[in-house]
Amino acid sequence: MRFYLQMGHGMQSMCKDLSALWNGATVILSPQNIHPTNKLLPFAASMRKVGGGVLFDPQLYAPRNYQKNLQTHDYWPQTDFTSIELGDCRDLLTKLAEINASLNTEAFILPSGIINRIDERWGKVQTAISNQARDVASSQRIFLTVALGKDVLSDGSQVESITQYAEHWNVDGVYIVCEHPERHYLVDKPIWIANLLSLVAGIKRIGKEVIVGYANHQMLPLSLAKCDAIAAGNFLNVRWFQPEHFETTDSDDPSRRTTWYYCPQALSEFKVTYLDVAKRAGILGTMVPPIAMDNEYSHVLFEGAMPSSTNYKEGDSFKHYLHCLRIQCKLASKATYSETLNSQFSQLETAASILNGLHKERIKGQDRDFGEIVDVNEAAIQIFDKEFGFAMTKEW
Repeated sequence: MRFYLQMGHGMQSMCKDLSALWNGATVILSPQNIHPTNKLLPFAASMRKVGGGVLFDPQLYAPRNYQKNLQTHDYWPQTDFTSIELGDCRDLLTKLAEINASLNTEAFILPSGIINRIDERWGKVQTAISNQARDVASSQRIFLTVALGKDVLSDGSQVESITQYAEHWNVDGVYIVCEHPERHYLVDKPIWIANLLSLVAGIKRIGKEVIVGYANHQMLPLSLAKCDAIAAGNFLNVRWFQPEHFETTDSDDPSRRTTWYYCPQALSEFKVTYLDVAKRAGILGTMVPPIAMDNEYSHVLFEGAMPSSTNYKEGDSFKHYLHCLRIQCKLASKATYSETLNSQFSQLETAASILNGLHKERIKGQDRDFGEIVDVNEAAIQIFDKEFGFAMTKEW
């Protein structure tokens, strides 16, 4: 399973640095974070210089909402939103196709609004968008966006409906973004996770590629569904799809910033002050990244000084997280379905064991702690295996 960078605020330099380190990275561009349009071309060119590539997400999730940065782009509709919502948007798609061609994107991501209930009308609109795009996109590979509201993945019948509609889409792949239930960064509902796995597997089984955007490390089991790639970024709003992020309001509150450390073997993030506790307890060594994920960004935390007194910065925290997640994605897919399944369970068991030791010393990651999520992912994987395991084994 591949890993893409989901562009967020302040990520342009970070994307180039990581692409240079990794000998290439694909970035899903955010027009909300690069504006106006004429700044997109230089950034795409700079990514290619460091071996990378780009995709362009038009972020037309809620075209009726006001978002000050998105509306600076020439393609953003100023009057007729209805044409998009009815799937009659050839002029818009023509503009987007030109942008994708100029950026030399790896694929053309088609726009789609957030849906809270899958129905026949939505299916027809999606089909219309894909058919019109095929007419204007020349030889570009096409990915249709499926943007899901928080309750859709709680209903297995709606998941099945999406797969049935997807059979009629004249596209090469699907770009899935999904709002989390109950506004939790880490989803605590096994059925929701299991249904996401089922959705990805269903779309893959009809011969289309799948990218899951706005993801995080909880989505590593998507490797079982043969997901092609997941994407994540620096702040939580690019690791978790939040519809309100695409609307500007007068009451926007400033965020409270804390520097976190991602412990990949524990699948958890911790405030640096809790690493101080681990050092005093003599167990900081259990939080050092595995050799395969060793990176320059987190070295300073484990060189002998009290972690909170080091020069570990927010940017280091983000790069460390993204570097580790990229390697975890690469390691998640094995030669067989059975090996991939066993690897996922083993990873969760290891995380549970490490977290048990850390929790005994009262070292916890608050709402980024995977302690109660281990059981969620295990249950979701078990459900998926019972429903899709035989087919995935045969089709792997």
